[in-house]
Amino acid sequence: MRRPAIMAQRAAEMALGAAFLSAPAQQLRAWRLRRLAPPAASRAAIVAHLYYPELLCEALTALAALPSGSTLLITAPPEQAARLRQEVRGRPDVEVHAVENRGRDIAPFVKLLTEGRLDRFDAVLKIHGKKSPHLRHGDLRRRIFFVGLAGSRGNVARVLAHFRDPAVGFVGLGSYFRTRPLYWMANRPRVEALCRRMGAPAQVGFFEGSMFWFRPVALEPLKRLGLRTEDFEAEAGQLDGTLHHAVERCFVLSGLAAGYEARSLSGRRLRPR
Repeated sequence: MRRPAIMAQRAAEMALGAAFLSAPAQQLRAWRLRRLAPPAASRAAIVAHLYYPELLCEALTALAALPSGSTLLITAPPEQAARLRQEVRGRPDVEVHAVENRGRDIAPFVKLLTEGRLDRFDAVLKIHGKKSPHLRHGDLRRRIFFVGLAGSRGNVARVLAHFRDPAVGFVGLGSYFRTRPLYWMANRPRVEALCRRMGAPAQVGFFEGSMFWFRPVALEPLKRLGLRTEDFEAEAGQLDGTLHHAVERCFVLSGLAAGYEARSLSGRRLRPR
């Protein structure tokens, strides 16, 4: 019964997502966000895994919503990385990192994290070119995340304002923050093992879709695990039960172990410290 319940919830979210992306809804958000104070100076960045290079334009649009001087770090398998380097040639605000095609967006992200490439930033947005061909509304889900997290300078200003509170480690779409036990799926033993190593509570509390803003220091417990790319399974179209599915469920738990909390875009506490 787990998968039918999850699919029913996702179908309802897609209907709400379509309304979220409608022109009237975007106009209303723009009016509300104009009243926000400009964000304090911060070193912001985006980490985007682009298995599909044709989605580069969407990542660059998100980068344009960040404060000037921000950086876009792209990860992609070698062939796609070579194409992307050609397309962003001459842009000092974009870095392209070639990575092995395993662990989807998670293993490349963990690689950058473990190598310390994110330490220079105060707040980072993790996104990826998620087409989810196994889902009926995969493209719509990606657009919901991109618009909600970095669809305008106002959206980004609201997020960065949350990070002025030193207790905040993560900010994301509250409607996609999963806490129900059915979202363990086939990953509970691995998540519990990782949490023991991090000194984190083993519970369900993660942003499904793995797109969210974070403070790099909040992932220090995960970083200390020293996970390597070769620890992740080779790509075989897996839908569940892999190391990258387990790590996806550990980001916010790492923050709890480090003393940080997760909040929604509106500031609601999703996982208190």
